[in-house]
Formats: sequence, structure tokens, C-alpha cells
Amino acid sequence: MSLENITGKIVSEANEFAAAVIAEAVAEAEKITEEYEAVAEKEHNQIVDTAYEKASEIMHRSNAQSMKEKRINILSAKWEYLDNAFMAAVKMMSKMPDDDQVRFLVSQIRKYQRSDAELIFNKNDRERLGHAVVNSFSDETGGYKVTLSETTGEFSGGLVLKESNIETNLTYDSLVASQRELLEDEVSTILFDVE
Repeated sequence: MSLENITGKIVSEANEFAAAVIAEAVAEAEKITEEYEAVAEKEHNQIVDTAYEKASEIMHRSNAQSMKEKRINILSAKWEYLDNAFMAAVKMMSKMPDDDQVRFLVSQIRKYQRSDAELIFNKNDRERLGHAVVNSFSDETGGYKVTLSETTGEFSGGLVLKESNIETNLTYDSLVASQRELLEDEVSTILFDVE
């Protein structure tokens, strides 16, 4: 065999060996790439699943918070309407005809009076109703006396029954407030059609 043939054979075997090594390296690289792609896809899927879970959790919390705020706003509005209804009742009492107010106030005095008393009105009602209440009270038979106080109060209507050191608040604000707890359910039913 000639040198050329030997060299050719060595080159041919080297090329075959190199091709086998390269093929094996390519196969190994493809295998490693597939493994990393599988790991990457698994991690990607886990990240996406976690993101969806967190997004769902955030949406759930956000919806719950939104519903909570909505309920609070509705309750706040209902309380405001109730407050307005009871304030309207106080205003209506103050606007009753004088004769009706006199009868009502005399009935309240009779209900709460325990000794001789002074009647404290607001400035306007003292002039408008005070003497009529005292006279109407005096015309009825009863054991206790009432007098019109020179002092006036800062309230919208009604009176304060002063017996010595004890004052009984019979102002319309106080009388309505004392009945509010008993009437809230009924007023709510009327205002909000709640069954």
C-alpha cells in the first residue's frame, strides 16, 4: 500500500470517527435541549398556574372587598334615610297646629311630672305656646302646679320639665330619639320595603 492510500485511509477513518463523534454530540445536545425544554415548560406551566391562582385570589378578594364596601354604602345610605325620617318627624311635631301641640305637651307633662315644676321652652315656643300649656294644665284637675320659666332653651320644639334640681327632657328631639329604637324596624319597612 502506498503512502497515499495509507494517508487516505487514515483521513477516511478520521472523517468517519469525526462524523460519529459529531453525530453523537448532536444527539447528546438534542437530548439535553429536549430535557431543558421539558424542564422550562414545566416551570413555565407552574409559573402560569401560580399566576392564575394569585390573580383569581386577588379577584376574589377584590370582589369581596367591593361587596363589603357596597354593603357599607347601602347601610350608610339607609341610616342616613332613617336619620332624615326621624328628623322630619321632629320638624312635623314642631309644625303641628298650636292646639295639638298644647294637648300633646300637657299629656307629656302629666306622664312625667312628680312635683311642682317649671316649664322651659325655646324662645319662640315660650311666647307662642308657653302660656297656653300652663293654662291648659291648670284647667285640668291635678295635684301639681306648673309655671312658665323665664329661662329659654336651645332646642327645636317641646319643653324641659324642671322639678327642683331634676330636668326631664321632653323636647321633640328627645321624645323622637327615645322612640327610635322601637320604631326603626317599622320605619325601615316603610322606607325600604323590607319584609
